[in-house]
Amino acid sequence: MPNYSTDRERTKRPGSVTRTPGAGHRRVAPLELAEWLQQKLPAVREQWARRIHENGLGRSDPWDRIIDEFTYLLVAFLPPLLGPLRGEVRPIWDRCAELFGATAAQRGLAAGEVIEELQVLRELVIRELYRDPPMGGQVPLSLREILQLNRAIDRAVTHGSVGHTDALFFELFEQGEHQDPVPPEALAEEVRTQLGVIRAEFEAVVRVLVTAGQESTKAH
Repeated sequence: MPNYSTDRERTKRPGSVTRTPGAGHRRVAPLELAEWLQQKLPAVREQWARRIHENGLGRSDPWDRIIDEFTYLLVAFLPPLLGPLRGEVRPIWDRCAELFGATAAQRGLAAGEVIEELQVLRELVIRELYRDPPMGGQVPLSLREILQLNRAIDRAVTHGSVGHTDALFFELFEQGEHQDPVPPEALAEEVRTQLGVIRAEFEAVVRVLVTAGQESTKAH
């Protein structure tokens, strides 16, 4: 199974909202949208994991627990992807999505099915934007930030598909070498190890962002 825990060289706007009087050209700022997303993470995460489980694709122990870990981590990437360190976060996001795709292959999913699972994340975020928009819908959203969020999920879909394809290639290669099949428990443990490395790297980047924000607050 390919390793995604190390870096690799691979190269609607929601419906109309009511404006606050005097708001003028005020738009929801990127950090305001990121803060809104941060508040929505538990609900989006829970709904996404439930939707994947309810589909019944590739369900078995230990993969169900792995899916819960994936949804928890992938959703956590969304707010930083709108912030000043998105350039640092994006490569880690790509690798996590590739690992998600590779894991889907091990779960027995087809390429279209892993894409569908990742598209559910987009659906849930858009639904929340309509249901409970940032700042109560009193300030219009910036189309640029919505497109940026949409592109981030597009990247996850693309890299998830890449990871799925890579995993199938390695599986065929290993079959050609007449190697003994790896038990699902051992594969899941390998995925969990790679997820741990990705999580640690992501948290280190986010920690830099939090520290910088605290220093900026003290300076003012």
